[in-house]
Amino acid sequence: MNRCTRKPILMIPGPTEVPYEVLASVSMPVYPHYGKEWGEIYEETTKLAAEVFNTSGEVIIFPGPGSAALEMGIANLIAPGEKIIVISNGFFGERIEEMALHLGCRVISLKAEYGKVVEPRYVEDVLKTHKDVKGLAVVHNETSTGVSNPIMVYGRIAKENNLFYIVDAISSYGAVELRVDDWNIDYCVGYAGKALSSVPGIAPVAISYEVFRFVEDRVWKPSSWFLDLSVWKTYMDKWRPIGHPYPSTVPTHSIVGLREALKIALNEGLENRYERHRRIAAAFREAIRAMDLEIVAPEEYASPTVTAVRSPEGLCNKIVRGLLEKFNIMISGGLGQLEGKSFRIGHMGLTATPPYILYTISALTRILISLGVKVDEYKPLEKLYNYIQK
Repeated sequence: MNRCTRKPILMIPGPTEVPYEVLASVSMPVYPHYGKEWGEIYEETTKLAAEVFNTSGEVIIFPGPGSAALEMGIANLIAPGEKIIVISNGFFGERIEEMALHLGCRVISLKAEYGKVVEPRYVEDVLKTHKDVKGLAVVHNETSTGVSNPIMVYGRIAKENNLFYIVDAISSYGAVELRVDDWNIDYCVGYAGKALSSVPGIAPVAISYEVFRFVEDRVWKPSSWFLDLSVWKTYMDKWRPIGHPYPSTVPTHSIVGLREALKIALNEGLENRYERHRRIAAAFREAIRAMDLEIVAPEEYASPTVTAVRSPEGLCNKIVRGLLEKFNIMISGGLGQLEGKSFRIGHMGLTATPPYILYTISALTRILISLGVKVDEYKPLEKLYNYIQK
């Protein structure tokens, strides 16, 4: 069979492999985006999503990419000319900076090298000087580096300084501990097509009641009608009884798929799910180290859903291409400062299971050997298997 006719195994940091139950749910006849039956499906989905967020606040399903949902948060909470602190230690932290600048915000960028974290004390120091800051934004799980940022500590600082706290949990939602209420998160963006293993295209968003009170009382409006939360709130109040608590048509199939994926996650148990991702990721890193390759993230901040690996010099593209052409495995190259210097492998949702990572490590070992890298063919698999069996 020609390789082009086969779907590759998605070991990228999203979208990821989708369980058959979810695929079956999205193959059903089309639902209208309003009406009693649909309203019940939508409300059930938001309630399930709230459980994964660990929030008693409002949850909406944003019909679009996670980046647009993030932009909605900044656009509604930080007025043009107001200050926002952005934690920036990777490609997606830099993206939040760009969003805020496009929206006319005054961005205070707290940077760390790729693979490092911004120490919380630096945030506190900046707030001593800039007492007029309105918000703090951070990526929970920086997929460009495989770093999991300490968002719980940042949340404490945000609360102590009365800041709106915006968190990108796009690649952690459903796989990494996330406690929106307990960690003082005002606006938190998840995603369907990453660690939840649903189809891509929609983003569940947890929004605190404080945000809606602020939006109701503010004297300015975002420049975008669709991204204006006051518009969404109007439709939530007015059209929720007819199953249409949003200002536009929504992708009903994607929401049905999300509902099924949320049920799978909650049936597994969130603590069990967090532990599965943690153990698989740790085992995966053990195997990578057995190849004498360097992992970008320090162990104490290593992501449970993606690992970024520094490539042997000049081989990054050959590794990515070789895995796809010879083993039908798709991984990702580096981003930002690590472009051409690293490759990234996702282990999230369905792919955070032994069959997927055993095959990927075996294939990666063989590709490295074929490229002239000195690697013990069996040691990485032995390390991986032994760690999983602990």
